[in-house]
Amino acid sequence: MPDSIESFDQLRMRFHEQYEDLSPQLKKIAQFALDDPNRFALEKVVDLSAEMGVQPSALIRFAKSFGYSGFSDLQRVFKLRLIEGAPSFRERIYGKHEQMEGAARDNPASLLRDFAEASNQSLSWLEEDVTDEQLRQAVEIIHKSRNIYVIGQRRAFPVASYLSYGLTRLEYPCQLLDGVGGMAPQQAATMTGDDILIAVSYAEYAKEVVEIVKDVHIRGIPVLAITDNLSSPLATFSKQSFCVRESDVHRFRPLTGSIVLAQTLILTLGYFRDASTPG
Repeated sequence: MPDSIESFDQLRMRFHEQYEDLSPQLKKIAQFALDDPNRFALEKVVDLSAEMGVQPSALIRFAKSFGYSGFSDLQRVFKLRLIEGAPSFRERIYGKHEQMEGAARDNPASLLRDFAEASNQSLSWLEEDVTDEQLRQAVEIIHKSRNIYVIGQRRAFPVASYLSYGLTRLEYPCQLLDGVGGMAPQQAATMTGDDILIAVSYAEYAKEVVEIVKDVHIRGIPVLAITDNLSSPLATFSKQSFCVRESDVHRFRPLTGSIVLAQTLILTLGYFRDASTPG
């Protein structure tokens, strides 16, 4: 049994490292804990288990699988995070939902402030979640690929489009699978093992994107995913994935974190290429 750990950041990394080895029930708990750590810290076992659709005993098994004597021991790490950190954006948004509806009519600028606050929270999470090693590996994979294909639909389309724009500006051979004419699957069929697919999708995941990612994965072509959680089908079938957390604001989620990640990948790739070019 692994030793228990005191740091929330270390625990979050352990969740990522062991996620694929967990049972479906325990994966559901890990996903909930990462998506809403404040609620995971404050609610009782019986309420959490009911919300996640698992037995209370599953929460105890989950805690023990990470080296804790019981759930309360694990939950203490989440409570310490609340004590040491700033109040959660999401918690505040839940508490003033009706107030926001009134503000949308009478004071639209207040919604601007809320979206700006949500974007700031997303950027803070991005800094916490993305490591130097992840970025380095992603850039190396992209750089050595013969052709780069990018796909993203619905809410993810602006991120995919921006990635395609940036990569093309860097003069990398890049093709956006935009679905015009319904030809995205046929375009993806031209990919070879020397290429890479960068796929962007968030829940509810676009069916065509998921199907293309699965097909490309089966053919042994590397997939780099930008998605929203560990159980995403993109994360499951990718060589490397970035999970970007965003907060809901009036049923919308900002794209700030994903766009900043895309810009970082593009800029880092440009500097990496310059440093790798003899000169």
